Amino acid sequence: MKIDNINKQIIFLLQKDARITYKEIAAELKRSETTIRDRIKAMERVGIIQGYTALIDKTALGLNFFAMIFANPISSTDLDTITDKVKKVKNVLRVYQISGNKRLAIFMVAPSYKELKNIIKTQLIPLGLKDEEIVSVLEADREFISPLEIP
Repeated sequence: MKIDNINKQIIFLLQKDARITYKEIAAELKRSETTIRDRIKAMERVGIIQGYTALIDKTALGLNFFAMIFANPISSTDLDTITDKVKKVKNVLRVYQISGNKRLAIFMVAPSYKELKNIIKTQLIPLGLKDEEIVSVLEADREFISPLEIP
């Protein structure tokens, strides 16, 4: 699928506000609603647009402790399997396979450091993780997604 300037503008507007209507996008881009709907549906169909999500204020829900956990799998051959399992653990926001001394970076949130340690001990370590290192996030502003610069 070709991503032309109109599709780039649609993506930009959706990144700013995923709830924007076809009508609002059409008015902004001076195109018909049908054109906008067809383009969005086409981008969804080929997987360019994979979904729409709400940004949640985690601190308003009492989740005040943010941390990155760097760890290794007990067996390096289990990296993909463990990554899939870690994604299902409560309060895990993101999991990345990374290069370096540690092979996984896990972004988590919890009500407190004590609760985070409990989740790590009772839910992450039993999955086959070792050498865990917790790095506290000192300040976490509202989640945001920077608009992509599409080549």
